[in-house]
Amino acid sequence: MKKFFGILGGMGTLATTNFLVEMNKRHFPENDQDYFNYILMNHADIPDRTEYILDPTKPNPVDAVIEDVHMLNLLRPEFIIMPCNTIHYFFDDIQKETDIPILNMIDLTVDYIAEHYQGAKKVGLFATEGTHQSRIYENRLVENGYQVVLPDRELQDKINKMIYYYIKERSHLFFPLYYEILEDFKNCGADIVLLGCTEVSLMNSEDKEQRYPVVDAEKVLLDKTIALAKELKA
Repeated sequence: MKKFFGILGGMGTLATTNFLVEMNKRHFPENDQDYFNYILMNHADIPDRTEYILDPTKPNPVDAVIEDVHMLNLLRPEFIIMPCNTIHYFFDDIQKETDIPILNMIDLTVDYIAEHYQGAKKVGLFATEGTHQSRIYENRLVENGYQVVLPDRELQDKINKMIYYYIKERSHLFFPLYYEILEDFKNCGADIVLLGCTEVSLMNSEDKEQRYPVVDAEKVLLDKTIALAKELKA
C-alpha cells in the first residue's frame, strides 16, 4: 500500500471508532477504491493519560505510544494522527521519535476558533482533568486572547461522570447530563464550548438537537485529515 496515513488510536476505542465513522460520513465515494488508505493502530492497552498527568507514579502512556510510532516508522505513512486530546500533552516527546509529521489537534483547534469565531471572547473547556492540568488548550487559547472558562469542582465532577462512568465504563450516551454540562458552561458566560475530549466528541456526533454552540476538536482534526488524505488520492 502506498500513500496512506497512520492513526494512533485506542485512547479510547469508542472515540477512535467514532472518528472512523465520522470520516466515512464525510468522505463517501462511489466505489471501494476511492476510500482512503490508512493504518489503524487501536492500542487499547495504553495507560490512562489523565491518571498519569494527575499522578506521575501511575504508568506512563507515552512509552506505549512511542512503541507504536516506531512501528509506523517501519511502515512509512505520509502523516500520523492521534484522535485523543490528552495525549497531546506529550506531543513533542512523541514527534521527536519520528520524521513523519504528526498533526497537532490542539494547534488546529485553536487556529480554527480564531478563524471562525472572531467575536467570541470566552471559551468553555469541556475536557478531562488531565487536559485541564496539562493546560495544553488553556495556554494556547490565552495566547490568542481568549478568556478560558474552566469548570469548578462540581461541574468537573459531572464531566468526569459522563466521560468515565457513562461512556468509557458503560458505553452509554447520557444526553440529559451532556446538555446539563453545556448549560452550565453557558451560565458561566462561555460564548462557545470547546469539546476537548474525544468521548465528548462522540456525544456531539450523536447529538440530534445541537442546542449549544460548540467547537469539536475531533471534527477539526477530521477535516484536516480528510483534506490531506484527498491529496494522497489525487
